[in-house]
Order: sequence, then structure tokens, then C-alpha cells
Amino acid sequence: MSADIVISDPCVIFALRRESMYFRRAYPFQQRFAGAPCRAEFRGPASQTVLMLETGIGTAAMEEAVRWCLGKPRFGDVLYRPRFVVSVGFSGALQAEQCVGDLVLATEVVDQQGNRWPALHTTPLPYREILLGRILCVGELASDPREKARLGEQYQALAVDMESAAAAHVCQEHNVPLVCLRVISDDRNTALSPHLVELLRRGRLSWLRLAGTLLRHPRLIGELWRLAGSSRRAAKQLLAVGSLLSVLDR
Repeated sequence: MSADIVISDPCVIFALRRESMYFRRAYPFQQRFAGAPCRAEFRGPASQTVLMLETGIGTAAMEEAVRWCLGKPRFGDVLYRPRFVVSVGFSGALQAEQCVGDLVLATEVVDQQGNRWPALHTTPLPYREILLGRILCVGELASDPREKARLGEQYQALAVDMESAAAAHVCQEHNVPLVCLRVISDDRNTALSPHLVELLRRGRLSWLRLAGTLLRHPRLIGELWRLAGSSRRAAKQLLAVGSLLSVLDR
């Protein structure tokens, strides 16, 4: 009986479609991976094909997607098993000197329960601007400057997100290396309105809910405009993942 053929292309995971906007332009669509719990597409030139997942926001969505990815799903007659997983996306700054667009490559991922997971990183780095450090994962959006300052001091972390710990935990269970690349989309001193946090909590904006909220709180229009510009600038910086893949996939 012959052994199964295995596809081992790296898996690049985003939580939000806005995070992947420039990556998708640089890595053209090849074909869809049917049966995934989220958007799953093979992308890129033939010389650097990757499986891209877009999971949706939050721990549960990320964990479900990574478990599927590492559970050896079948693509036709072959198995898929990535050589490594790259978690890519937006994060909040936890240190005062960080600006929107700064890149952070995790040396480890930690959560508020005291768990720690090592992350694969490389030197020399393809981008001099990438900082090496700890990523903190929390259960809710960190939107208050005082809370972000407290988290940065308590956990000695550079950035905070909501999905990295789920990816790190599942990758460790399956003995698959995890790379975690984050970009700062809001600096430490920028506060988000509680009304905006509520809108963003689900990861995808309902236009009906958005219109109703803006009618009640018209000052949010300026905040949304600023956030759109910041996230666009941050998403463009995530193109650095291409250079990172080239180094890690040698």
C-alpha cells in the first residue's frame, strides 16, 4: 500500500479580510480549499504557494481554523500538512515608542493565565524595522491607554491581540512551528470609543448597526475615518510576510 502524498505549503492565517488586503494582491488566487471552516485559498506564484486562511475575529474562530488546518485535511487525493504556520494581523501597541505600521515578530506568545508558547523567528531579519519581542493575547479588545500601559508593564510585551494564543496552543499540540507577525494598528496612547469597540467586537461590521450607531453618536465618523486610514497603512506593512516566508522556507 503506497504512502499518502502530502502537500506541505506553509499556512498564512489572518483573522480579518482587511488585514489580508495587500497580501491578496501580492499573492494571486490559485484555488479554493473546500471543506474548511473559514475562507481557505491556495495563493501565490508557483515558487511560493501558501494556504491563506481568514478565520474571523476571536479565539474560538482561530482555534477552529487551526485545528482544521493541522488535522491533515484532504485536498482531493492528497493530505495537507503545513511545514509551519504564520499568524499575521493587526495588534495594539503596549509600549509608548511604537507607532502605527511598526512590525513585531514574536519570540513568544503569552496569555493572562500564565501560559507561554515559543514562536519561531529568524535573524537576520528581512526588514530592519521588525522588532523581536513578546506578544500578549487577551480576550477582549484593549482600547484604553491606561490599560494598554498596564498590560505592557505587567507582561513585558510589545503588542496585544486576541488570536495568537489560540494558534500557538494548537500548533504546539501538533508539533508544528508557529511564526507570529503583528503590525501596530493603534498606538498605546490612542483610545477607542466604547461604542466603536462594541461595533468591532464581532470582527465584521453590520452596515445596519453601523448606521444606527452613527446616527446616535455622529462623532464616531471621525474616529472611523482615522481607524480606516491606520488599518490601511498597517495592512500594507504586512507585505513583510512575503520576505519572511522566503527566509523561513529555504
